[in-house]
Order: sequence, then structure tokens, then C-alpha cells
Amino acid sequence: MLIIKTLGKVNISHRGEDISEKLSHKMVALICLLVIYNGREAGKEKIAAYFWPDSDDEASKYNLRYSLWMIRKLIPKDKKGESLITVGKDSCRINEKYDFTCDKILLDRFQAKKGSSIQELEELRRQFQGDFLEGLYLKNCNEFNELILFERVVCQNKQIQILKELADLYEKAGKREDELVILKEMAMIEPYNETFVRRIMEALAAIGNRPAAIQAFKRFETVLRRDLNIQPEQHLKAMHASMLTAPCVGNPDGTKVSITNRKRIHIKVRCMKGVDYFLLAGIVSELLRVADKSYIMDIEEQYLLDLGFIQNELLLAYEAQSSRKVKIPDSVPDVRIINAFCKFIHHVSQVYEMDIDVVDALEIDVVSQNIIKHVRQTEPLNQYFHFSFDADIM
Repeated sequence: MLIIKTLGKVNISHRGEDISEKLSHKMVALICLLVIYNGREAGKEKIAAYFWPDSDDEASKYNLRYSLWMIRKLIPKDKKGESLITVGKDSCRINEKYDFTCDKILLDRFQAKKGSSIQELEELRRQFQGDFLEGLYLKNCNEFNELILFERVVCQNKQIQILKELADLYEKAGKREDELVILKEMAMIEPYNETFVRRIMEALAAIGNRPAAIQAFKRFETVLRRDLNIQPEQHLKAMHASMLTAPCVGNPDGTKVSITNRKRIHIKVRCMKGVDYFLLAGIVSELLRVADKSYIMDIEEQYLLDLGFIQNELLLAYEAQSSRKVKIPDSVPDVRIINAFCKFIHHVSQVYEMDIDVVDALEIDVVSQNIIKHVRQTEPLNQYFHFSFDADIM
């Protein structure tokens, strides 16, 4: 079977063999153009105008004949004797009887309907591996390049349509975690869409993660202000305000934390004698591994920089998320590192409840031992951070 992949980097394979490299860029583009026509006749004059706009009539006709001949040579007939491209006197088209599959054609055939299943929609979702004809550009073929840009918008709109229907089905089935994954994917495609943000906040609140819903609003508010210099609509602000005024409990510093069903996670960390902050650095590293990075790093940058002094993985993750370089400080006073760690885990505790197994506890460094002792004695942190040691050290 021939497989044509157009959503992402173009790939054409026949019976498991990649033949994309054997075809010229214009031959690949010609196949993709006929895919766009989706079984309809494409006039030869129009095709020639797309790919050889600066050539005279005879030269462009020859180039087209040669390209079609090479495609037929490199992509043989199927077992039924059918060719991929049906060529007529004045036009040509993709032969729908040929034994092949193409992601773009599957996408074009999709029509939103109530009868679509989660499995069907997930299969369509998996087709999206990038932009339509990603990286394909033909020099001096402006009309064809503009057509690609138009089709990318068409594909993106279809992708949103599929994802929206999939999110609706997950919500109806009560699978809010799966719905969240889809909604976040939609928000990445359209980062300024308030409807998507509202649904993300609703889904997070529905699974008992109201702090994360509040953070989602704050991130969206920041993006709008930074990129467009506007504020969220009033209805979204009202939704955010209602979440902030829900029943709360107090923290020692006077701030409020919403009561919520925190997600429980389990980590294991080791100790190393004589290396200050070794245990704390291990806790931060494990949190980066198992928790939502975008949430746990959504605190004041100075705290991240101070804490990054003992765990550079935090700085690397922050650089990846913010798309900018941060300067590693030459030194940070102990009091600032301790304060940053406490602020960090307090922030984490708004969403997560943690079970922390400490291995080689007899080797714990003095600084980490004192800070962990402080955490275990501090309300409400000790409600959400549970330490167990393989030796009696506290």
C-alpha cells in the first residue's frame, strides 16, 4: 500500500519503503496538489501555472509530462492494475481506486456529526503531526505557496473541529482528565481563545483542582496583556473571581488557599552526607519529573532563580518554558534558598499532596534536615507533605 503523509513533513512510502527522496520537490508538490483536489479533475494548464509560471507553454507542458512519467515510474500500479494518477487529455486527478491512504483525504472526508466515536476522533487526531506540507516551499511558485498557506488554515480549522467534538465526548463520558488534555491542545493552537480557557478552568474545577484553574486564568491574562495589550472578557474575570471567593483556609502568612481535592503523588529521594541541600535538590528534581511543570514553575521568577542555584534542572525547565536564557547566580545566601524552597513547596501544596520516601536517611545533610524539620512543623504544609525515613533521624 502507498501511504501519503502531508500533515507535518511530507512523507510518501510504498510497501514500507520511503520514496520521498526519489521524487523531486515539484513531483511531491504535484502529488500533494492532486490530493488537495481530492479526486476532482485538475486542469493541466492550471498545474503548469502553479509549478512552472516562468516557462513558456511548450516547456511547461514538457515538464508536466516528464513529472507525471517519473511519478508513474517510481510509484507502480497496485495489485488491481490501477495507477495513482489518472491522466486525461487536458486534466489529471488522483485515482480513488488506487490502493493508498492519505491523512489529508481522511481529514477532508470528516464531517462533524453526533455519531462520531471517541476512537474515530482519536484516530483523526493522531493524523496531525505538524502543519500541512511543513517545510515545503517552491521558489518562484507564489500561487502554489499561497495555496499551501490557505490549506494550512483549512486543516487547522478542521483540527479544532475534531478536537472540540472529542472534548465534548470526553466531558459527556465524565473523563475530565482526558478532556483537559484535548482542551490544552486546542489552546495551544488558538492561545487567545477565551472559550477554550473557560472550558479548561471548568474542567480543572470539576476534578477538584481549583488552584490550577486560577493559575490557568492568570497565565491567559498575562498572555493577552503581553501580546495584545488587552484584558480577558468580563465573564471570564467573573468566573475567576468566583473561584477566588470560594471557601478557604488560612496560611501562616495570612494568604488564603482554596480547599480542593489535591492530586496525590509519590516520590523517592536519597541523601548524601556533607553536601548541603542535596535532599532538597532531589525533591525539586522529582517534582519536575512527576508534576505539571507549567504549574509548579508559575511563581515569582526570583524564587526560581534562588532555588535553581541548588538544582539547575529547575532553571533549564524554566528556560524551556519561557524561551529565554536566565543567568545562573554566582552565589545565593542560605536564607534566600530556604525561603525560596518554602515558597516553592507551599505553591506546590495548593495542587498536590505528596508522599516522600527518604532513602539513606542517616546520610542526610544538616541543612536539609533542619528545613524538613521546619516543614513538618508548619501548618498547613505538614498536611500535604508526608515524609517517611528508612532510619529514625527526627
